[in-house]
Amino acid sequence: MSNSRIPKASRQLPRSLLLLSLALLCASALNVPGAARAADHSTAFDTNCAMCHQLKAAGVPGEFPRLSGRAEKIAATAAGKNYLERVVLFGMIGSITVDGTPIAGGVMPSFASLSDQDLTDALNYIVGLDDSGRPHSQAAVFKPADIAGARAGKQLSPAEVHGLRAAAVGSKSP
Repeated sequence: MSNSRIPKASRQLPRSLLLLSLALLCASALNVPGAARAADHSTAFDTNCAMCHQLKAAGVPGEFPRLSGRAEKIAATAAGKNYLERVVLFGMIGSITVDGTPIAGGVMPSFASLSDQDLTDALNYIVGLDDSGRPHSQAAVFKPADIAGARAGKQLSPAEVHGLRAAAVGSKSP
């Protein structure tokens, strides 16, 4: 059936409903308290990282490292912050030990295709999680300018990023 046989008012109804739905969705987002919006910067993480690191950054022992409760400790030093920025930008390859469990032949892909803001949001989300994956801190440890600076610096191979890990976490992995 062609559009010419459908009354014009009927053709416009779905578009009107779509626009109304979008307006209501936007309005509901604006009504979320600021603290709730700030605490939930997990969209970038959930979309890009949770497939491996799982929801709430719980990880999978022996396969994908737990980030909740660990990332904050790593980001507490300049070397740790440097390492985390480069892990998300350039990826990493190599065996690591997390929570006493080896992750042999681990490979983390580069997420350099994401925006500086998305990478910032994902990193701030994981550094704000406690050991159980609950948000406990809303402090912005990373800023988009930090990611932009790392992106503009020396491009590292995933093996070179692995080499940064020892300075970031020491001999005992947090």
